[in-house]
Amino acid sequence: MVIEECKLISNSRLARETYAMELAAPAIAATVNPGQFVNILISEGWSPLLRRPMSVASRKADRIGLIYKVVGSGTRAMTEWPPGQVVNLLGPLGNGWSVADDTFPVLVGGGAGIAPISFLHEELISHGRDHYLLMGTRGKDDHYLNHDPGNNITLTTEDGTVGMHGTVMDGLLKVLDQSSTGQITLFGCGPPTMLSALKDFVLERGLPCQLATETLMACGFGICQGCSVELKTDESHSLPSYRNHFKLACVDGPVFWAHELA
Repeated sequence: MVIEECKLISNSRLARETYAMELAAPAIAATVNPGQFVNILISEGWSPLLRRPMSVASRKADRIGLIYKVVGSGTRAMTEWPPGQVVNLLGPLGNGWSVADDTFPVLVGGGAGIAPISFLHEELISHGRDHYLLMGTRGKDDHYLNHDPGNNITLTTEDGTVGMHGTVMDGLLKVLDQSSTGQITLFGCGPPTMLSALKDFVLERGLPCQLATETLMACGFGICQGCSVELKTDESHSLPSYRNHFKLACVDGPVFWAHELA
């Protein structure tokens, strides 16, 4: 983990309320893995006070890419940053995805979950690993990829304007029912309702699945204790303990196995 002053290379609109940013960040790029994040200092002043956690969406040589959605004043201010601006980043933070050699990865993203899924997608491509990618949004203006089932990329839209009509869970059900591969592991990131539905789905089917939890992380390294994630109670512990019931998204996650989460 380092604090790095990074030069902004580009910052442009990618889809509806979604932007892509590329930064020269040699120290962070040297060690970051898919699923990890950085904490961005929005302002040197008091407003906004807290850093903003952003999952890393790509890595290329000494540069990293971020994909972010505009959800408030902080991310709105980020859209106005010009190339050449120096951005203060803290990272890489957290623990990322773990992909076993003997599994077929199925990547499931929705909404702001596009970023960590995109990084994993690119990393698997760079290593020649076969996998499937599903992305779900409300409509075509929220997508930036091309619907290409022949190359294992399925887009879903709730209004049917592009790709498959339905939710990303509808797309996942169809992909799995048509799949002839062996052992499958799912990797998911998206809004809470999607993660909840995905967790219930994989537990019912007995499928291994890793979920990237998205929450506010004020410090990013476990000091503030503000990003607690509730775990299933382990009754084998005879004495009650906070750490038996909760973990922190910033240091223990943000990626957790679905069966661990309450």
